[in-house]
Amino acid sequence: MNSLSDRLARRLPFFYGYLMLPIAMLMQLGTSPGQTFAVSAFTPSLLESLSLTQSRLGLAYMLGTLFAAVPLTFVGPAADRHGLKRVASIVIVALALACLFASSVNGFYGLLAAFFLLRFLGQGSLTLLSGNTTAMWFRNRIGRVSAVLSIGSAIAFAWVPDLLASTIESIGWRSTYQTLAAILVLTLLPLVLLLYRNRPEDLGQFVDGHAGRLSLGHATETSDASESELQIEVDPESLTLSQAARTGSYYILGLSNVIWAMAGTGVLFYLFTLCEQREMPSDTASGLFKILGMTMLAMQLGGGVLADFVRLNRLLGLGTAMVAGSLIWLSLDPSVRGAQVFAGLFGGGQGMLISVSGVAWVHFYGRQHLGSIRGAVWCGTVAGSGCGPLIMGWVNDATGSYDQAILCFAAAMTPLAIAAWFIRPPQPVTAR
Repeated sequence: MNSLSDRLARRLPFFYGYLMLPIAMLMQLGTSPGQTFAVSAFTPSLLESLSLTQSRLGLAYMLGTLFAAVPLTFVGPAADRHGLKRVASIVIVALALACLFASSVNGFYGLLAAFFLLRFLGQGSLTLLSGNTTAMWFRNRIGRVSAVLSIGSAIAFAWVPDLLASTIESIGWRSTYQTLAAILVLTLLPLVLLLYRNRPEDLGQFVDGHAGRLSLGHATETSDASESELQIEVDPESLTLSQAARTGSYYILGLSNVIWAMAGTGVLFYLFTLCEQREMPSDTASGLFKILGMTMLAMQLGGGVLADFVRLNRLLGLGTAMVAGSLIWLSLDPSVRGAQVFAGLFGGGQGMLISVSGVAWVHFYGRQHLGSIRGAVWCGTVAGSGCGPLIMGWVNDATGSYDQAILCFAAAMTPLAIAAWFIRPPQPVTAR
């Protein structure tokens, strides 16, 4: 029997997906405790309070991120099986508890466990669930929807580090983690519990709001239809994970995400150290974060809109080329201007990949098994983001510079930037 809130939602005079969009945006903001740009604000305090060297701190972050990739493979299938709302609610509560645990750590192994929980629940699980939320409600307009969704992540990227640094300076890093836990429980969790809905079919509506809102009579007539019948009516043929894994586009899309995450996390984790090593002004790194955030927002907005009208392979090729070019530029130009060009290109390429990749997964592989398909790739993405700081630190210890590591990232991204121009949507299963 439907709940009272579901019955009220069925009577809304608008497409419910437009209410799900700001909820997904807030879920993106809620991932901040597990994101590298937020962890970087805690780094100076963690080094001083826990008496850790930079290599030990980087090792804890890398191991925590790698371990987080293992259970992440179960989040997507769990959402497919139990529903996004239930899984998202559990993840938000668990992320709040992880913040409380992080506020109590006193050594390397406690910090390792905290990084594992924050990365698994925040950067991994909640990010995946937020992306799948919009994919359940939008298809033909998902590019424009992804562009709107990007506002939340770009704002967080540009301003959360400064906000956290100010809070840490005022109340300390332990109290700041406790404050983050309270914000998650008191704001995000009630919104998800009260307003979140898994799919438009649950409310008698169609993806994208096509054909308007179903009439009550039609909703009653179709209420006894099986879920599979309704899925066939509103959804194109979807590929399973094993079917998607037999297509070349799956690996190009997946590896592009993995290498981009590896390079981005590695460079951004050491961005303050890199600027200091190159004898740049002390405020350079903070300014670069803002450039990254704003260019990422601009390209996410533009790329999300263009994704509904331009062939996806061209946009993916442009995004990967910008990321590869930014890394080459950063390794060759050690000046402040070079770092600013890197921030502009990398932020723009990252924004394009975020918006267009989200559209590509849905258009290439459908919605029915989206959790499993994106979950497998997201596992590799999280693992790649954990290896990035380790590679950067190891190369710097060996050579006294980060340049060789940055060039390695560029060399890995360049062939993917070329291949992305030639990918095509897989043939339907029946055609194959």
